[in-house]
Amino acid sequence: MKFAIFFVVSVVFICSAELIKDPKCKGSYVNGKFHKKHIIANGLNRPYQLSIYNLHHAIYFSYNVGGDDEDKFEIGYLKKDQKVPTPIPAVKNGFATTIDHHHGISYLGGSDGIYAHDFTKPDEIKHVVKQHNIWDMFYKEHLYFIVYPSQRLHKKHENSSELVEHISEKIYQFAIDGDEDIFITTADGVFQIKNGTTERIPFTGPKIFRAIEVDHQGVAHFCGQNAIYVANKDNNALEEIAHIKNIFGLTFDAEDHIIYSDPHEIVKLLPDTCK
Repeated sequence: MKFAIFFVVSVVFICSAELIKDPKCKGSYVNGKFHKKHIIANGLNRPYQLSIYNLHHAIYFSYNVGGDDEDKFEIGYLKKDQKVPTPIPAVKNGFATTIDHHHGISYLGGSDGIYAHDFTKPDEIKHVVKQHNIWDMFYKEHLYFIVYPSQRLHKKHENSSELVEHISEKIYQFAIDGDEDIFITTADGVFQIKNGTTERIPFTGPKIFRAIEVDHQGVAHFCGQNAIYVANKDNNALEEIAHIKNIFGLTFDAEDHIIYSDPHEIVKLLPDTCK
């Protein structure tokens, strides 16, 4: 299972200590400001690859439905105030999710390709990309997806898909930010490809990530194993904005509040005061 392989090659890195002003506070600090934890769902097994469909407040994600000693993933979603995910069994070994917000389509990737799910028609799901094992996906104007085990990036057109030739290296994540700059992660860390160029600009900081997500302001956020980072383009460095232990996935709600997952929960962080 590719999830297990990914973590075999992972290395543990040391993050800076979390800013804690009062041990009685239950939450996290984001950019130095306290945020209270709002538990969206718990009792899950490794929720991963979060994507939120803001129009209907639905969170799509991959999670393990096997035992503690096995990796058997499927994709489900949580509607607003729903605590138990609704599974989408049509996606075999469901592992990756992303959203086309303009057309209201959720893309769900697994070992036999990519499916399109219209949330307004929950019983209707279409198999739109076949014969590919999907590692990760990102949507901006087009659907981009990374194929396992080659780790090569592809781009979907209306009725076909093609290999993205100018990104020839093996990558783990891909994203396009609000400046139309590309970010990729490889075994060597994070690289920026500025809009209209092909030069790789390495960023200093951690090397291993579980997701790249772009907020509604167009800022790329990098989900490490124990922290969330943003890219400082002035000095080509990753800057930690929140220290959260054992974080698995990341997304943003309509107000750009952080939603993250750990091994058993999906949590929203809401600005608050420490009482």
